[in-house]
Amino acid sequence: MNKYVRALKRKGYESRFIGWIRENEEIGGDEKSLFYRRTALLGGRWRNALSLFGWNFFVIKSLIRSRKRTSVVHAVDLDSALAAYIFCCIFRTPFVFDIYDHYADTRSVGGLPGKLASSIERFLARRADLTLLADECRYHQHLLSPAPHIMVVENVPDFEWPVTPISNLPRTPLKIGYFGVLEPINRGLEDLLRACADWDGVELHIAGYGPLEGEVMEYEKRHSNVVYHGALSHERGLRVLLEMHCVVGFYYLTVPNHRYASPNKYYEHLFLGRPLLTTKGTPPGDKVNSALTGWSLEEGEQQIRNWLHGVMYDDVVERGRRARTLWAEYYEDYSLRVLEHEYCGRLMELAKYG
Repeated sequence: MNKYVRALKRKGYESRFIGWIRENEEIGGDEKSLFYRRTALLGGRWRNALSLFGWNFFVIKSLIRSRKRTSVVHAVDLDSALAAYIFCCIFRTPFVFDIYDHYADTRSVGGLPGKLASSIERFLARRADLTLLADECRYHQHLLSPAPHIMVVENVPDFEWPVTPISNLPRTPLKIGYFGVLEPINRGLEDLLRACADWDGVELHIAGYGPLEGEVMEYEKRHSNVVYHGALSHERGLRVLLEMHCVVGFYYLTVPNHRYASPNKYYEHLFLGRPLLTTKGTPPGDKVNSALTGWSLEEGEQQIRNWLHGVMYDDVVERGRRARTLWAEYYEDYSLRVLEHEYCGRLMELAKYG
């Protein structure tokens, strides 16, 4: 949400953030931010049901208390959107539904519960005053058609600090970095750790938090070329990746939502000018292949080992250069064009007539 908050602030508009601190996350915010502080397991699914109910109650309670100062409500994903929609209906407040991830596909919720969640999600997307999708391919995933109230906002980071090219780094060891959720199975992190551990001339850096944190720490203890940085803020995590030659973002197809992945890692690798190692058969995999800004691999440890065996330093530098060039051509002014002009403009129209 930070990119929206910054865009609104630059336009002179006030905003208040309501968020959920689930674990030991490093959270930004100001005195206007409101945080729900009940622990919930990442990927806990039904075990988090009570916490999720409490979160939705917290959302409605916080919105009611702020109702006289609230012109528009921007809710992210189904975890928050239903509660926000109910508030908006009662108090006649414009409602923005930001679908960052498909609820059922991301959480592997099948059967009747999955169909119900998808139906509610689609209903809210059609009824919202403004619906935000992360990529054009999400129309198909959500069974939606282009409409005047639907806007695509890609997960482009909003940073303006200098980036050093790969050629400024020492040639060896080859530094590979991952920053994000330490999720088991679906992100290929176990394969990455096994493939890189003790590989001569390779250094693996991992930052983030999640269920695999303990396993990553064990690898760091047992292998001198594995470095764990812990949980970091978004900007600090990206600054760690800036010291890498290559960044990793695998999206294994064990999660149906990964077929429609529009991850911030794709845009971050362009901003950083670092090639992306990702998964074949996913949108980021198709994009890095097309623009030659990285590599897409089949799933599995052996595929990573094969890549390590054949990767060349000059190719890493060239793909990083291509990534940064693509950023400069298409995404450097994205925040100004899409967030400040279009998104903020639409919100102001909603606030005016809501």
